[in-house]
Amino acid sequence: MRTTLAIARNTFLETIRDRILNAIVLFAVVLIGSSILLGQLSAGQDVKIIKDLGLAAINFFGVVIAIFVGTSLVHKELDKRTVFVVLTKPVPRPAFLLGKLVGLSTTLTVLTAAMGASYLGLLLLLKVPLHAGMFQAIGLAWLEFQLLTVVTILFSTFSTPVLCMLYAFALYVIGHNMGTLADLGKKAPPVLRGVIELLQVALPNLTLYDIKNQVVYGFWAPTGQLAWTAAYTLAYGAAVFCVAAAVFARREF
Repeated sequence: MRTTLAIARNTFLETIRDRILNAIVLFAVVLIGSSILLGQLSAGQDVKIIKDLGLAAINFFGVVIAIFVGTSLVHKELDKRTVFVVLTKPVPRPAFLLGKLVGLSTTLTVLTAAMGASYLGLLLLLKVPLHAGMFQAIGLAWLEFQLLTVVTILFSTFSTPVLCMLYAFALYVIGHNMGTLADLGKKAPPVLRGVIELLQVALPNLTLYDIKNQVVYGFWAPTGQLAWTAAYTLAYGAAVFCVAAAVFARREF
């Protein structure tokens, strides 16, 4: 446990100091602020546009950070040869991978909090009333980032950085279009329908994390939905990490 925490700490410090990461966060904050200008273009719709674009900016840049940093997390250690130094000591490979995951998850927690605070501060500055849905949307976005981080780390254990990013972004797009996938399954032949149903179970359902439309119109998600989404994230993330740890343990380098 002590070794895992040490790896997590080093990973957090390394990622939080990354200039590219800081630039992305700064750009996210600027984009949230620019939603004010875009809101002025639509009379009577400015508050809705500001709410929507602010949450969209948090989600977009959080996803980019989770995938971009998660992709390079393992490969960077291999390129620098630091992984060989660590693994020559009595450090189990799953513990090493868990440390990396915890470090990046901590980074995403800090960055989500920073972007969320900027978003809520902007709304307060504009005298827009805050409600529970705004905090829920930020919290669900954070859960989505954590899930994408685990999935990206899984891809990084067996593929190149470029392929890893392609896989992760493809999974993100598919995960947010589960409704379309379900409609295709209903119209498909029996054999193909079975394959689609299997994909629906195997792939992450990212539509659970998207409540932006509700928030824009002043609504929020019920407590039961939040509890189910949190449990789903924990269960799916744990399963994916177990697979990633198994693949990493068998990898030769």
